[in-house]
Amino acid sequence: MLGQHGSCLRTTGGDRPTITISGNSMIRGTWSLTEPLVPVNIPATLVRVGESKGIGTAALLHNTGLDCQIFADPSARLTYQQVLILAENLIKSCPDDSLGMDIGEAIKINQFGMLGYAIMSCADIRSALQLGLKYHPLVDPAFTFEVVELEQHAAVRLTTHIPIDHIYRMLCDLFVVNFTCLARFLTGRQLQPTAVHLNHPKPSYADRYQDYFACPVLFDQPRTELVFDSSILDEPVQMADQATAAMAENQCEEILARLGPKEGIVAKVRRILLRNPGQFPPVDVVAGQLATSTRTLSRSLQEIGTSYQRILDEVRKEMAIEYLRTSSLPIEEIAALVGYSDPSNFRKAFRRWTQHAPSYYREDRH
Repeated sequence: MLGQHGSCLRTTGGDRPTITISGNSMIRGTWSLTEPLVPVNIPATLVRVGESKGIGTAALLHNTGLDCQIFADPSARLTYQQVLILAENLIKSCPDDSLGMDIGEAIKINQFGMLGYAIMSCADIRSALQLGLKYHPLVDPAFTFEVVELEQHAAVRLTTHIPIDHIYRMLCDLFVVNFTCLARFLTGRQLQPTAVHLNHPKPSYADRYQDYFACPVLFDQPRTELVFDSSILDEPVQMADQATAAMAENQCEEILARLGPKEGIVAKVRRILLRNPGQFPPVDVVAGQLATSTRTLSRSLQEIGTSYQRILDEVRKEMAIEYLRTSSLPIEEIAALVGYSDPSNFRKAFRRWTQHAPSYYREDRH
């Protein structure tokens, strides 16, 4: 079980699960799997990487309903369902499990469209990240990130709701490599994070991370994130231009207004749960805070492959791992902090979430 995502899979014998995602009902402010929201630029990169590995275009586009000519139309948009099927086809056709790292290196900032030009014109990395936070739905409405600043360190954290485990793992790899590549391109310096945290088990290609990042790379973490010295936020952007930045941001604002609010319902539910750690509200209270009914909320979550209970379990798991790794609190207290009055029930749930006992995260995972 991984990170911030649900499961919506149909297995076919011993093969990889097949995506069976459907439904288009939305409550206000959610993203849809079947509405054309995703610009062609990034999916085009998936096709290009696949072709570079000898995979035919027809195999990559199988079952997507797409024609390769669509990638030449800058105004075209794909549904998220089409993007997921494309990613599935790419993974199925390519034996290289480190594919996400290749895609992360292949995605260039100009493929973000107007948002890319706005970011390139920002004064520094901090303002570039702030702009990305505000306008990320222009690139991918199901993907978000957050920036956390501490005294000497900062972190850029991935939050996504991809409902298929192997695609989620690929996205984690894409995220840490692409954000590092973009920072180096924007500053013209070989910037390095101080640590890379990945929310999945150590893979067979772990050595490739060490070749790419000159820092500790840790697996089985509560979240996927890049940790770096906070001074990097003040690094100037090489192509900074105030007038261009203002013009490009205005255009981003106009495009986003036309698209409407697209924040995922999973992100909204998570935010409510994280406001009440240890005393998580029941689903009817969460539905009320989202101005909808329990039935509509449950149906909306089911249509994107998850449920209220699954999101709650993910939040509890992340909090528990964080407490285990960063504090010396006894298991009984940690159980209570994540909403379990009986420590034995917490231990059973924790093993179900992570396939590990809580003591696994008390060891020195470094």
